Amino acid sequence: MSPLSNNSLFLNYHRNPLPEYMARGLLVSLSTDDPLQFHFTKEPLMEEYSIATQVWKLSPTDMCELARNSVLMSGFEHEIKQYWIGPNYTKDGVAGNDIKRTNVPNIRVAFRHETLLDELSNIFRRPEDKEET
Repeated sequence: MSPLSNNSLFLNYHRNPLPEYMARGLLVSLSTDDPLQFHFTKEPLMEEYSIATQVWKLSPTDMCELARNSVLMSGFEHEIKQYWIGPNYTKDGVAGNDIKRTNVPNIRVAFRHETLLDELSNIFRRPEDKEET
C-alpha cells in the first residue's frame, strides 16, 4: 500500500484499510507510487513509513513487521531475502523468524501463524464437522 498516493488520489488516510488489515494478520507492506508526484523527500519509502507511523500510531514492532513483510513479498532473490530476514525465512511460524534481523518478536510471529492455521481450519472444515461443533 502507498498511503501518500492513496490519500492524494482517492482514499483519505483515516479510511485506508491498512490498520485493519494488520490487525487481522494479513500480509501487508508499504510501497511508493509515483515518487516524483506524491513524495516530498529524496527517500519516498521512508516518507511512507513515517506517515504511516504518525497517522495510524504504529508501534516499532508494527513497523518491523511491515518491513519484514516487504522483504517476504518482494521479488528479491532467495539469497538476498536470507541476508535481510534470515536463513530460515521460508519456514512457517517462529522457525522462520530471525529476530536479530527482523526485530519482530517471536510472540507476534507465533500469534500470526496460529491465527492463520485456525482460519484455514475453519475454511476447510467439512460440512459434517461443522454440525458437530
